[in-house]
Order: sequence, then structure tokens, then C-alpha cells
Amino acid sequence: MVVLGRHLFPPPPDQNPGSAPPPVPPLPSAAAAPAGPDDPVYPDEPDLPGGPARPDEADPPVYPDEPGRGNGRGLPRGGDDDAAARAAEEPASPDAPVVLGDDAGGEDQPPTRRHRSMRHLPFAVLLAAGVALRAITAYAYRPAFEFYGDSYAYLRLSTLKAPDPMRPAGYPAFLRLLSFTDDLWWVTVVQHAAGLALGVTLYVMLVHRRIAAPVAALAAAPVLLDAYELVIEHYVMAETLFAVLLVAAIVALTWSPRPSVWACELAGLLLAGAGLVRTIGVAIAVLVVGYLLLRRVGWLRFATFAVTLAVPLVAYASWFHESHGKYALTGGDAVWMYGRVAPIADCDRLHLSRPQLVLCSPHPAAERPDPSYYVWSVNSPSRRLHVPADERDALLRDFTHQVIRYQFGDYVRMVGGELVHYFRPGRPIGHRDWPDATWRFPTGDEPRFLHNAEPLLGLHGDTPKREIHGSTAGFLHRYQHDGFTPGPVLAAMLLLAVVAIAVPARRRVPRLGVRGARARRRWRDQTTEHRRLRADTALLAAAGVVVLVVPAATVCFDYRYLLPVLVLFPPAAALGTRRLVLVRRSRRAPDEISRTSLWAPAAPQPVMIGPSPAGGSSPTGPSLPGPSLTAPPPPPEASTRGAAARRRHRR
Repeated sequence: MVVLGRHLFPPPPDQNPGSAPPPVPPLPSAAAAPAGPDDPVYPDEPDLPGGPARPDEADPPVYPDEPGRGNGRGLPRGGDDDAAARAAEEPASPDAPVVLGDDAGGEDQPPTRRHRSMRHLPFAVLLAAGVALRAITAYAYRPAFEFYGDSYAYLRLSTLKAPDPMRPAGYPAFLRLLSFTDDLWWVTVVQHAAGLALGVTLYVMLVHRRIAAPVAALAAAPVLLDAYELVIEHYVMAETLFAVLLVAAIVALTWSPRPSVWACELAGLLLAGAGLVRTIGVAIAVLVVGYLLLRRVGWLRFATFAVTLAVPLVAYASWFHESHGKYALTGGDAVWMYGRVAPIADCDRLHLSRPQLVLCSPHPAAERPDPSYYVWSVNSPSRRLHVPADERDALLRDFTHQVIRYQFGDYVRMVGGELVHYFRPGRPIGHRDWPDATWRFPTGDEPRFLHNAEPLLGLHGDTPKREIHGSTAGFLHRYQHDGFTPGPVLAAMLLLAVVAIAVPARRRVPRLGVRGARARRRWRDQTTEHRRLRADTALLAAAGVVVLVVPAATVCFDYRYLLPVLVLFPPAAALGTRRLVLVRRSRRAPDEISRTSLWAPAAPQPVMIGPSPAGGSSPTGPSLPGPSLTAPPPPPEASTRGAAARRRHRR
């Protein structure tokens, strides 16, 4: 027999089940005589809303809506608002979840429209500040900044006649697309807009991943407000385009609990483009391969990503082979690595051939110049090798391998010291580091060794005039003195991400009981979310570390290489905070189920009194003879709608 908010007595044994039921006598009051030994005793249940019901009518069940799909107050849809309000004030079923601590304040109610708009106010303020700073930059410095060497090479390569042996052709192709503007200023405008889009994309992705809006806004603040980011966006340089392609690929992979085939295809194409803009994108693509294997996305998705990643890279390598005779994305790796190890090379500890002896630096070890000297200077020892190019590269590679092999401790200390250098307070510079002043807002009288004061080169080989508005340029110069992301803050973000990855969650499965099935389902969902958050946080943190380690190990120390970290470490830290919150919740006792941990407040559960399926007695009362009444099933469209909403919530 089913009790739904009132006491129903079973029909007499001699009554025909098909006939109409006789009139039911009024229920006895509390003051009536106690029940006899032969009378069944029924447990008290809270009455259903809507007032007393006729005993011969079955009440329609009321099912609570999913969060965000009700009438704005967490009440059932349909019906009169006053009746719904009275229903919300009724006592919960004995099987309702236990509300603990801060969850008892009603935070599970869907936010109002005003609350939804106000929660994005911090990010709106940061976005407005980012727009204002970029507008001031575009007005103060026209048409653009150029770095002598890289910017000149990119502009000359925009004709795309042949691949360059030192730089890939991804960014020159981007300049080729903008060549119709005939003005470098529009290149900087597009890159500033891309910087704003990076901030918006990170914020939207984090809010979609259920990160608190203020935390998501803080994660987007570095790319929106960092002065060095503003400077690099105003340069004719590949860093901004590389960051856009990288973030777009990561969003495509991490947006859904399981990336679709199309998302994997898009991510492969975007990472291939990032690798053709800066070759470090290929190293990050290798990380993504491991990420997909860890997530177990399936062979079809993995194969789709691998094919769409490999096809553009193989096609470009074939084009490079036609021009330079070898399959590669760039050349010059031999001379770059020689420049990296030459400052620490101790030729007395190496086994060098006679031609390689000229590669030893004539400077004392403590006074040797920075790596760029050994790569670009006409006085570099590498210029003394008067041999064919292939033999020259072989000698340089062998010299580098010997330094790393026989001076491995010195090499590790050098690379590790430069990694720590990125996380120091301020922007300190050593005598072998690239000058930080190159990436500051110029004043108009910079020395030539900074390589940012040379005459400008236009999109079509012209020489546009450089314009600087003194008052606004002075404001930006003062803003950059403190308006950047400190190194210790980036280190704290990385540490938070590592801690969030390492901290284990509760492994014990909730025990069976009245709410055992629901608790186990919730436990499985949370376990899946823990694994997903771990993998996504690890991907972002590892990509940021690779962005710093590869240049430190192969090129030199330059604060320019720190800028892509602004779109990797902050979202990694934000996802880490989300996982730490879930870890704290998962360590509650199995019976301590908070209302915010469930999809909706529990509906009043009927008390079953009658024979159990196993033949035993019901835990809520004695078994009674006679036919039992069952509650009417929920409408099929309501069940389907609730199940679909729960699936969307889990995603």
C-alpha cells in the first residue's frame, strides 16, 4: 500500500477490486481512542500541498525542476505562484538530503536575472580597462613597433615565394592576408583585438567549466592588463598569433567532457598552425597527444587529431625540402644550440677534432657574451668554419652534444637558473640576458643595440614614418613600471595547479542505504569530473612549462618567451581551485549530502507499506494483506525532460 500524504485504509477483503469503492469514513482525530491490536498503524507523513484531497482521488505527483529551469525561485513550473510558494514551505520528506553548513542558506536556488548580470561585473570592468589601454597604445604609437631582425624577416617573407631557413612561414602568411590594408597600423589593431579575444575566451571557458566568476575574471586579467602583453601586440611579431591558435586549440579540446571528432579535428589544425607560426607549437602538440591518450577519447578521435595535425606539417616540410634539400620546418637549429652552450663550454673537458677547436670562445668564462653574439655576430667563432654548410652543421652539432654530455651539470644549472629567473620579483636582467628594454614602451631615443629604433619597413617594402604622442606615451611608460604580472604570482599559479593535480580525492564509495543509489551516481560523476580537471590542469601547466623550458634550453633568456604563459598558468590555477573545492566536498561522510551537490531538492518520497519483493517486511511498517495501491507514474514528457536536464548538468 502506498501512502501519499494522507492515510488510506485497504479495502475489505470481501470487496470486489473492480467495483466502485464504498464511501470512506472520516479519519479519526488525534484525540480518538488508541488503535486496537488488530488495527494497522501507519507512519505520519507530511501532507501534500494543495489542501486536503479526496480519498478516492490520486494526487498527481509533483516533480521539482532542474536548476535554472524553473520559475526563478526553484519552484515547480506551472500552477499558481502562491500554491507553489506554499509547496516550497512544506516540510521535506524524511529521505531528503541533509543540508550542511553553508549549504543551508538556499544557495541552490537559481540566480535571478539581475544576479546573473552582476556576477560578470568584475570581468566587464577588466575588459573595459583592457580596451582603454589598447586604444591608448594604438593612438600613442603609430603605426607599429618593429624588432630589427625578426620583424624585417617576417615582412620580407610575406610574399611566400620560398620558406625561410630560420623562421616558419605561418606569421608571414598572416601578414600576407593583411597586406591589402597597406598600413602596418591595421596589423597592430588586429593583434590588439586578438588580445582582447584571448581574455574573453579564457573567461567564457572558465565560467563554462563552473569556475566562480570572480576567479575566472582574475584568470583573464593578466592577458588583458599586462603592459608587456600590450607591447608585444603592438610589435610586428608572431607571439600574439601563436597565443590565439594555442588557446583556441585548448578550448576546443577541453570544452566538453569528451571532445567530439570535429573538436579534435579543429584542435589538430590549430596546433599545426601554431607550429608553423612558432616551432614550439610542435612540442605542445606532442603534449596534446599524451593528453588524448590519458583521457581515453577513443581511437577515432585520436586518429582524427593525429591526421589533421600531421598533414599541414608534412606538406610544409615537403615545401621546405624543395627549397633547402631537407625535410624540416626550419633550419638553423645547429647554430642556435651552439650559441646556447658556447658561453659555458670548457674545451679542456671536450674531445674536439682539429676543425672544431676554432669553436672555443676566446673570452674568459666569466666575461663571455650572451648567446645571440655566437649566433649573429660576424666575430662569432662559428664564422671561422670555412667548410660546406652540411659539414658546418655537423661540426656544430657534435660540439653541442659534447658540451651537454661532458658538462651536463653546468648545462642543467644554466637552464634551471634561467627558469627560476622568470619567477623572480620585478624584471631583473643579467649580462647574458636579452635586454628587457626592448619590450618596454619606447621613448624615442633608444640605443641601437635594443633593435627597436631602426627605420620602419612597410608591408610593401615602403618606409612608413614613426609617430609618437608624448603625453599618452608617457602615461604608458609609467604604467608599465608596475603594470605587469609579477614572477612570484606566476610561480604561485603553477604551484597551485601542481597541488590540485597531486591532491587525491576520497576513494571510498558511498555505502548503500536509502540514498545509496543516488550517492553512488553522484560519486561516479564527481570521480569523472576529478579526472577531467586533473587532465586539463596538467595540460595547461605542462604547456606553460614547455614554453619556458624549450627557449631556455635552446636559445637564450628573454622575457618575450614568458608572455604565452599568461594564457596558460592563470586558467590552470583557476581549474585547480575548482578541483580543490571538489576534493573538499568529496571528503564529507557518505551520508552528508549537501543540497548544492545534487541537481535539485529531493521530491517527497512515498512510504511503501506492503510485502517487499524479496518476501520480507518493509522497513517502514508491517506487511498488510490485500491489494496495494501504487502512486501514479510521472508523465513521460516530464521524465524525459528531467533526464535531459541532468545530462546537460553533468556535461
